[in-house]
Amino acid sequence: MAALTQEQKRKYDDQGYVLLKSLFEPEELQPLIGEFEARVDKAAREYHADGRIKSLYEDHGFKTRLLKLVDDCVEVYEELHGRDEVGPELFNILKNTKLLDIVEGILGPEIRCEGRHTIRPKLPNFGVANFNWHEDTRYEAKRTVYVQQPYGLGTDATKLGSFQSRIVAAPLMAEPNFWIPLVDVDEANGCLQVLPGGHGHTPPYVEQWGPDTFVPQLEGLLPLPVPMQVGDALLMHQHLPHFSPANRSDHVRWSMDIRFQDSRLKTKAGTTTPGFIARSKERPQDVVTEYEGYMRLRKALQEFKEAEEEFKQKTGVRL
Repeated sequence: MAALTQEQKRKYDDQGYVLLKSLFEPEELQPLIGEFEARVDKAAREYHADGRIKSLYEDHGFKTRLLKLVDDCVEVYEELHGRDEVGPELFNILKNTKLLDIVEGILGPEIRCEGRHTIRPKLPNFGVANFNWHEDTRYEAKRTVYVQQPYGLGTDATKLGSFQSRIVAAPLMAEPNFWIPLVDVDEANGCLQVLPGGHGHTPPYVEQWGPDTFVPQLEGLLPLPVPMQVGDALLMHQHLPHFSPANRSDHVRWSMDIRFQDSRLKTKAGTTTPGFIARSKERPQDVVTEYEGYMRLRKALQEFKEAEEEFKQKTGVRL
């Protein structure tokens, strides 16, 4: 698949999302799944050696082994969730041509893969993995408001009750986001729900909303569950409200999300999570094409952060 079709681009602009069916062959994601399975196995052996889990649970597969480990020792979840570790197969997805071709149709050819790529093993009935309605954009110089209102039905609507939505006060800076499931997802195991058209609200740094303010741009909008299969990808606008309900199944709902932005603009992630230039016509020499190159970037940032902290401890001044 190359760039979005005109119809898909129109839906992205108007509705804030596009479901890309079979963007990948399931076999293309298997090396990444194997990389996560190896991380789970490594954690199992370390925790078992320390006596913190009862068994290695080697008879369980990708969808259930982590669940068994966490049942024995909840700390395993924190070790395997998030963006702290990046393996070669994950890096290969971050720079995947299929994703970059789609992103180029939105951003142009100067593309940075943000460092906020996240692995999400969503466990059944595990509250820490649940999220209220929110947007994925981030801008450190601005603020975030939490707006509570009925599901876009109007100020007097009571049919669906109210929800809390985190609306980020950020400049309109394009930041397409891909959400990619690594197991089939549906409403039972916590597939994403989106609020089509909700990305069109007025940013709150223009209208100073408060938590009890009704947002007129969301009026009449209804949440939409998005079931997906392995190989599908959900492309979302950075201001699209979405949330992940509880996983009520008997297995882990594995997924990952990746964000991109124009590499010529200041990164929204700051220096907390290093990204890399994934495509560029202006600076092709700065494109990171090898896993080892990305690891050098991450190591350099970590060393800077450690030096900065040491300087602050000695002088009381942050660089």
